[in-house]
Amino acid sequence: MNLKQGIALMSSVLAFGLATEAGAVCTQTTASNADRALWNTHGCWQDFFLWQYQAYGLRSGDWSNRGWNDACNVNLEFPKHWNASYLLTYGMLDNWDQSFHGTEDYRATAEARSSNFHDSLYHSITDRTDVFGTFTPRFWPWDTDRVETACPLYNPNVSNSNPGSRAGDYMHEGWHAYFDKYNFDNGNTGGHRPGPQGACTINGCDYFYFHGISKYVFGAMWENNGTASRFHSPNQVQVEFLCDVADQSQWWIPLSVRQTAAADANGRAASRFINGPGYTCGSPRPW
Repeated sequence: MNLKQGIALMSSVLAFGLATEAGAVCTQTTASNADRALWNTHGCWQDFFLWQYQAYGLRSGDWSNRGWNDACNVNLEFPKHWNASYLLTYGMLDNWDQSFHGTEDYRATAEARSSNFHDSLYHSITDRTDVFGTFTPRFWPWDTDRVETACPLYNPNVSNSNPGSRAGDYMHEGWHAYFDKYNFDNGNTGGHRPGPQGACTINGCDYFYFHGISKYVFGAMWENNGTASRFHSPNQVQVEFLCDVADQSQWWIPLSVRQTAAADANGRAASRFINGPGYTCGSPRPW
């Protein structure tokens, strides 16, 4: 990182206030093949990561020893975080005839700003290894909702440590924020229903609310009518996004990014839906 990059990021410390150094960190020795392949399409794009940390509400104290001042080192967590954001921001095809949803839906779900999709939130990170991510609603009215991603999305020896799966978790946790905004009760098991039950094989199940392609205009994924005919669950939003990465992304998205996104989506479809399996990547569209 050059001096200009360091100064630009360090200025955010003053904006957010000096924070204590983070403790333990995730594995920082290397990055997955999919992370490196996507990184090679853009390199270290300074303007993007200086936009991204603000758009996602990142706070310096959370990321201080995770690449906050080394944003061009793809082995570290912050660069991996913005690498996934790059995929989400620029990688989708937005094919009205085949895509589940559009870039504007996925961005609004992931980014920090308050909208129809959720109240204001910020992205943090946790060293937990038993989850991929968490959502914590604000405790006080003046507080902010928090999305945390965990080490299995950053440790290169874990299959979910890839840009698609990481961005997919932005969808999942962002949809918990959507449920919180509109007071939907999806269950008491981490915001899901207890399991195993039905076709769901884990303790934390959702329904897949099937909908046709083009049923939601781009930007309208947040809409619901209070019935199963127009609704989404957190795992469903995640699977639909991952299958859009796998099947409906820009031509330049590397094959390894598409393949790892499909594997994550299909694994979730097989194990997390009570009425599953949900849609699997590569299946015919539309139904």
